Amino acid sequence: MDEIEIISRQTEILGEGPTWDSRNGKVYWVDIKGQLFRSYDFANKNIKTIKTDGMVSSLVPSKSGKMYATIGHRFSSIDPENGNETILAETEVSVITNRFNDGKVDPYGNYWAGTMDMNEKEPVASLYVFKKTGELKKVLSGQTISNGLAWDTENRIFYHIDTPTRKVRSFTYNENCELSHEKVAVDFRTEMGFPDGMNIDKEGMIWVAHWGGHRVSRWNPSTGKKLSEIIFPATNVTSCVFGGKNLTELFVSSAKLVENQAKNPGDQGGSIFRAETGIKGVETFHFDDSAIK
Repeated sequence: MDEIEIISRQTEILGEGPTWDSRNGKVYWVDIKGQLFRSYDFANKNIKTIKTDGMVSSLVPSKSGKMYATIGHRFSSIDPENGNETILAETEVSVITNRFNDGKVDPYGNYWAGTMDMNEKEPVASLYVFKKTGELKKVLSGQTISNGLAWDTENRIFYHIDTPTRKVRSFTYNENCELSHEKVAVDFRTEMGFPDGMNIDKEGMIWVAHWGGHRVSRWNPSTGKKLSEIIFPATNVTSCVFGGKNLTELFVSSAKLVENQAKNPGDQGGSIFRAETGIKGVETFHFDDSAIK
């Protein structure tokens, strides 16, 4: 494995949700608390910053070429050039201590995203899916910090993280976005930190970011065994995505270490990292917006 590269140094308060768009060779990510998203262009290594009207927590490409996002309490389409937003659906608007958190598109083209209790204490959040038909559907309730999402390579198993539980759960699912047969795929309780964002590779192994744990770890979800890990110079590692020409490069987001910064002068939290893994990842799925007006 090659040395870890920093492509954006300590720019984010709460860096999250990296996503790869192979069509334009760009990596996108968000800064939730900074209320912005950025893109890194491989061709010229330029970073572009766009401000948003609220806490943007996930950003996804679509089949039409548009971008879609979760911002505050809403699913929206958003112009990646200027940040102009069109609201498509809203939920939990009256729950002012909740907001959307991690979000991602499934293999069928539906946009999944969960909410979280910003006080990080109560199971008052939920997981939703904004279906390609334009329907907003709640699929899980009783969440506290809905986080990492991934789908297996055969499109039959869905993996999900509710961070305070310190577990990765698996469900069978189908094209109608129905979940059943919940199981614990990975028990994180003996690991350093808390499970945050997640991705999956072509071999069906899941990659989990450790909030408070300096690392991304690779797991076999069928056995619950850890296979390897990559250590990063940041305490709060938040999420990851595969990208690059061969889909073997892992792009990793992180958050600034606000507490005890004086004691951790070498902490590079808030940076976006790139690491060559030698393992092929799964392509980022595009939201099917053909029926969205």
